[in-house]
Formats: sequence, structure tokens, C-alpha cells
Amino acid sequence: MPIDAKKLVKKASQLMKPVEKFQCESPRNTTTEGETITFDYAWATHLNDDDFEWVFALFKKNMMEMYQKSQWGYDENSKRNELRATTSRFIIAVNSKGEKIGYLTYRFVVDHNIPVTYCWELQISPSYQNKGVGGMMLNTLERLSEKAGMSKVMATVFLYNSPSLGFFHKNGFSEDVTCPSEDSGLDYAILSKATP
Repeated sequence: MPIDAKKLVKKASQLMKPVEKFQCESPRNTTTEGETITFDYAWATHLNDDDFEWVFALFKKNMMEMYQKSQWGYDENSKRNELRATTSRFIIAVNSKGEKIGYLTYRFVVDHNIPVTYCWELQISPSYQNKGVGGMMLNTLERLSEKAGMSKVMATVFLYNSPSLGFFHKNGFSEDVTCPSEDSGLDYAILSKATP
């Protein structure tokens, strides 16, 4: 019997605090340097203006140049709306001094008739990159995906963003069946990892 993808996604999308409900936070919470990181969880629509501006500033710092050279181009209003979408949720990483250092935004969606958790953005402050913070948030997302009954976790990555491609591959992601072929002329890859 096929999974009713729409029902599963609707049910998951209605959960008020999914990470807390399923108690699926990553067991890892220290950086490679031993600093303890804590996490906050929020709907995009519940972020206050200051938090949202921090989110957007980090996105811009890390990604604006990549978007400018992409086939999509950089459209600030469109990206703001995307990050503030009612279906978007955030995992926000906070360092031991109480400063926000990164975030992951995700949505539960139906992709090619399959219920999936889509990692929309994963941005880490430059001073905290390569210290395990992104891996902790991704691990939480994978655990959440399993508990919510989603088939896989997906992400879209620019082909010229080698640090990001390396990060996802290191965390067990590979090209999804929906990934454009190399001769498609497109400048991004669609990656996924099946939930256990």
C-alpha cells in the first residue's frame, strides 16, 4: 500500500514543536574544540524581526555571491519571502556565550509523491564553520525525519559550492534520483539521504 505522502506531510507540518515532541535532538552538542552548543527551535513566522534580520544577514554573507553567479540570480525579496514562509521551521545554534552562530531551515514537503524533509538552508557563521555545528543540526533533522515518517532528507546545492557538497557527502548524502544529469546544463545538484 503506498504511503499517503500528503497526509504524512500535513500531519508533520501541523506539529507545533516537532523536535521537542519526538525528543530527537542530536546527542552531539560539542564542537570539535569542546564548546557546548545549544539549540533553539522556531517556526519562521514566529521569529522576531531582530532574529530574522540576523538570519538574513548570515544568509547574505555566506551565499549572496554564489546566488549572483547562479542561473537563478540573486533576488533579495524572493529570498526573504522564502525564509519567512509559513511552512519553514528553524533550528538555531547558540554558542556558550549565548550568541547565535548558525541555523538550519527546513520544511516537510511532498517531492515526486514521496514525503520528505527538505533542508532549505544551512548557514554557519564563518568562525564556527568546520567545527561540527552543521553536522549536529543535520543529525537532528535526520532523526526528526525518521520520527515524522518522512522517507528521506533532501537538499539542493550549487555544483560550485564544493565545501557544501563535501559536507553533505561526508554526512552520507548522495545524488537523489531527481538530481539533474551532468549534461542538463544546470548548476545545482539535488542530494538526499534515506531515513532509516
